[in-house]
Amino acid sequence: MLTKQIVWKPKTLEEAWNIHDHLEPNSYCYVSGGTWLRTQWEANLRKMPPHLISLEQILAMSQIEEQIISGQRVITIGAATTLAECIKSPLLNKYLPTIVKACRHIAAMSIRNQATIGGNIYTAIGDSIPAFLIFDTQLQWYNGTEIEVESLEGWLFKLQANEFKRDKRILVGLRIEIDEQQLHEGFSFYMKVGRREAFTPSVVNLASKGFIDQTGVFRNVAIAAGGGAISAKRLSKAEWELEHQPFSIDRLKKVHKLIVEEHEAQTDAFATANYKKSVVANLITSELYRLSKGGDDDAFKSCV
Repeated sequence: MLTKQIVWKPKTLEEAWNIHDHLEPNSYCYVSGGTWLRTQWEANLRKMPPHLISLEQILAMSQIEEQIISGQRVITIGAATTLAECIKSPLLNKYLPTIVKACRHIAAMSIRNQATIGGNIYTAIGDSIPAFLIFDTQLQWYNGTEIEVESLEGWLFKLQANEFKRDKRILVGLRIEIDEQQLHEGFSFYMKVGRREAFTPSVVNLASKGFIDQTGVFRNVAIAAGGGAISAKRLSKAEWELEHQPFSIDRLKKVHKLIVEEHEAQTDAFATANYKKSVVANLITSELYRLSKGGDDDAFKSCV
């Protein structure tokens, strides 16, 4: 027997909230691109609810904007902005190319034309998350009355502690303050190991940013990694080991060890947890070596 779905198409956040407020709990879900939800429904991992509240017609949720607030440049990405739109955005390519690279490495072009950046974040295991974590991204939520702001890192932590039970709030956008010095003098990178064209979680994904000053000292370092069914997180111990410290092979070896200890991974059909930990540690420390020495990283790889 076919089940009939009702698709609601609100044009404002207030209208969307009013619709869900009059529906039975667990009888609805918000949807924009719907690519991840569709895979869940088709694999019978979750049941398609009778009510779908589409957010595609709320224009404010599909825009990328630049603002100067109290002298601080702020980029806001609407949650309903597609990955393809993020990749093409002049603002993101200018100020946040690492995030553009992350979006470019998610699934295939046909998926990126539909999938939204908010949806990728909301899964809690999206490949873009490490790139957003290193920039201290803030999430903007509509709670039925106003827009509230919460750090992406804090939301992921609370979500995991709450067994991934999500509340009724609507994810409206992502807010990033641009560090002008980081933009012009710092480094940042994103890497992914996995099946790019397959719409499945990557084996590992990671990102990092920071500075290396003229004396070879690391400053303002941020490192994040994830992959598989594990939510990405900042690798704080590895960050602290590097912060305000000069480059050395011995230090990078310590960082490598800390990453292996700190990075959370699970064995799956594609790779063991130990393999994933080693891959993340190797990729990060090799890239930091290359950036520090300005050349080939083969010498460092032979030491790890």
